[in-house]
Amino acid sequence: MNEHFKPILCRRCGTVVWEGISWAGFAKKLDTKTLTIEEELIAILKGLKTYECWRTKVSFEAVERDRLRIEGGRKPQVVILADHICSDLHLFATIDDAPDYWARPVSPKETSEGIPF
Repeated sequence: MNEHFKPILCRRCGTVVWEGISWAGFAKKLDTKTLTIEEELIAILKGLKTYECWRTKVSFEAVERDRLRIEGGRKPQVVILADHICSDLHLFATIDDAPDYWARPVSPKETSEGIPF
């Protein structure tokens, strides 16, 4: 498993999820849906952990949210995600369905001659 979060298809339900290593060093699979504060509280009551996700150069970093982080409010650049739990079966999901939370610029693909397509 890579330390950077990358989109994969869940083997059990076929949903697109993020897989990577959390800030604390644990292997995690996170749902791609950004949570509101109400949805975060429901997830916590269900026993799920939630994470603040901060943009990095390659992907993002997931830091577990504790009481102090939750009470501290939500900053606009922070994305809140929860642990993945399998729900409905998604037969036609693709990795391209993974959201881009920070609207990264797309660089053109180049050939061996360095000519962008």
